Amino acid sequence: MAERTRRPVELADLYVVIGQSAALMASTAFDLGHWNESAALARASTQYADLAGHASLKAWTYGLQMTLANWRNEPDSALSYFARAMRAAPEGEPRLRLRYVAARSHALLADSDSVAAVLEAAQRDRDAAADRPDELATVTGGEFAFGDARAAACAAAAWLDLRNGEQAARYAREALQVYEALPSPRRPYSQINGTQIDVAAAYLHMRDKDGAADALRTVLDLPPQKRNVSLTGRLSRIEHMLSQSPWDRDADARQLAERISAWLSETSARPLT
Repeated sequence: MAERTRRPVELADLYVVIGQSAALMASTAFDLGHWNESAALARASTQYADLAGHASLKAWTYGLQMTLANWRNEPDSALSYFARAMRAAPEGEPRLRLRYVAARSHALLADSDSVAAVLEAAQRDRDAAADRPDELATVTGGEFAFGDARAAACAAAAWLDLRNGEQAARYAREALQVYEALPSPRRPYSQINGTQIDVAAAYLHMRDKDGAADALRTVLDLPPQKRNVSLTGRLSRIEHMLSQSPWDRDADARQLAERISAWLSETSARPLT
């Protein structure tokens, strides 16, 4: 259709559709653990968003590339994408989302001051978002929406990387409260279970093994078809934490680690290394 149309406005709309489709495929590929394919699709979606002149979509696709870089433990690359994204991003939710993803990048660099600063700046973006709704997030919505729950979950993940259990637990609980307030059919099970794993990690940082085990109860009951690379990656980190002091000589902690190991062994979406 793009090759046949001769109307610039229609061509721009087609580029938006192609860019959104590529972005959704990139996000799905990421969930399935196909990171190289996800990165290629994310780059393509950025190019189509640029051709369409769609600033919000361009910012969103840069944010996805930041997320991929963070999961590859390449925070410097993520922050490079962040700088480019902020030059394109409209005020409001597009910038708010980027700052929360950048918080994770700074955390991977063990820069707690920058984490705190970027989260504080995000509050100003939240105020701007209330006055300037973003069409991609509010009208198209779905995967392109960000919202308070995802924001809090990003902050929780950042504080976990800094081993700050108290702050991580605070933000993770905040995310769960927002998710649980949604009608049951609209609750995103993957995000909820991922946040539950983060709550468990926060408890372990606070030396609360029982709290961690309770937080993982529903996660460990998930059937294999509802598990993805994000959940397996998070649970693998919990397994690693339980193998270290002070849990490595604790019988209950070893039992929990064995349950996690069994969960991971029967899950097809193994975490990438």
